[in-house]
Amino acid sequence: MKNAASSFSVLALFAFTTCGVVEAERVPAADIEEKAIQVISGGTFRYTEKNKTKNVLHAGRLERWNSNNSSTEIWRVDEGFTLYIDGDSKEHEAVLIGGRGTYDAEIGHLIAYDDIQLINKEGEKLNTEYLVWSNDSNRVHTNRPVIIESKSGTLEGKGLEADSKFENYRILKPTGAFELP
Repeated sequence: MKNAASSFSVLALFAFTTCGVVEAERVPAADIEEKAIQVISGGTFRYTEKNKTKNVLHAGRLERWNSNNSSTEIWRVDEGFTLYIDGDSKEHEAVLIGGRGTYDAEIGHLIAYDDIQLINKEGEKLNTEYLVWSNDSNRVHTNRPVIIESKSGTLEGKGLEADSKFENYRILKPTGAFELP
């Protein structure tokens, strides 16, 4: 009887442990982590029109995404980037430097964040925290505080509109004092 009781306890233990398997539940789509279609570290990308270099982008990290499951591509740039405007790294009209950004290929806009600098050929430098560069219209704008450093001094304000070469610009709400030559 002792052997029968111990055999029964082993069978009961075996049945208890094997019946404890629970079928996996379906994970809601909202809980699944999205993943980039493509990730590139330390990449350089050349944009050309009619065999002429228009812009060159160097990015610490670049991720390609589809926008809302459509065919529109969104590029997320992180870990620092440099965009050479109207040329390459050796000869260009302006350079845009930032920490991170998002480029929407359908509308041709780059929204840049974190320590943004736009520097033109004359060495004038725009500093801001947020800037929108429109590739299609060759315009840049921001509604955030701006500081412009030039040979003649420093200008400050809130908001800016300019061409992408940063040759012609307008501070929307100038602040502070500056001297006119």
